[in-house]
Amino acid sequence: MGRMSDDAQLELFSQGRLEGYADTQEHEDNLFLISQIAHKIGILEVIIRNRIDALLSARDKDWIRKLPEELLPCDVEKYNKDELISRQTMGFWVKVACYYQIDDKIFKTQPLDDIFTKYFSEHKHFKNTNKFRRIQKARAILELLRLIRNRAFHFENLYKFTEKNYPRLNTAIINNKGKKKYIAIQPNRIKDFLNDLLASFHHDLIDYAEKRGS
Repeated sequence: MGRMSDDAQLELFSQGRLEGYADTQEHEDNLFLISQIAHKIGILEVIIRNRIDALLSARDKDWIRKLPEELLPCDVEKYNKDELISRQTMGFWVKVACYYQIDDKIFKTQPLDDIFTKYFSEHKHFKNTNKFRRIQKARAILELLRLIRNRAFHFENLYKFTEKNYPRLNTAIINNKGKKKYIAIQPNRIKDFLNDLLASFHHDLIDYAEKRGS
């Protein structure tokens, strides 16, 4: 079977949506990319929320009910702890990790320095990654994962660049001197980024995430 015609895509997906892409092929490629990474994102989200819960439960088993008001989940008295854990968004977990300053403790291995050079070819200005603390690197990784997750699960264009030709998947990181630097992920490196995160938790997770049902 051939590609769906541009006219058919226009009728089905709307002109407004397709105008956000370089062409209809990019729209198709974006949906296919999302289908390839959704499973991996889901695995990472579950692992990370369980890791955060384990870290905080070691301090206080009922930590989720004792959060500051701005972080406290809605209907906190309506659900048991396991239900509350499962109902929270990735954004919630990123905020909780930041609040308790445990971003770097989520990872068994040191957050990859590759984040500065491997996923975007223009990151040549990151010559000395020692200027960034472990927790800063971990926080940037979590924020980039959150961005990918939200945009993928809302079927947004992961191939999009800013007007300055910078990947839209980017976040700021502050070095030890208080200077802000932006790091980004090129669209064609998203899968590499997710695979590296999976491998940082367990060497078999990449194969597990790519396994197909029989």
